[in-house]
Amino acid sequence: MEETSLGRVRIAPSVLATIVSLTASAVGGVAQMSAVSRPPSRVLHNPNTGSAPGVTLQVRNGEISADVYIVAEAETNLKTLGHTVQQQIMEALEKMVAMPTGQVNVYIEDVTE
Repeated sequence: MEETSLGRVRIAPSVLATIVSLTASAVGGVAQMSAVSRPPSRVLHNPNTGSAPGVTLQVRNGEISADVYIVAEAETNLKTLGHTVQQQIMEALEKMVAMPTGQVNVYIEDVTE
């Protein structure tokens, strides 16, 4: 949340999660977003959490932490794909909401045939 002389600007965690999901799905080599296989039960009822297809996200002390679950396209270098997804998400969050990103954990759940 940002306080200005005009008032407050608050971006809902679910909006942040949607930005993360759309950014990850646009990365070359990502076939689709995967179901969240390990939902963090301790944060599901926390108002500072958000989710979107393939994403769980938490905002702590003004810093974003996201878990991203993807399905990779066949014959894609998975390590490079993971790093690219992390970088693209961090850049998108910085550009769109100017909030610091603590962690972007990428889980490659499957590979297409």
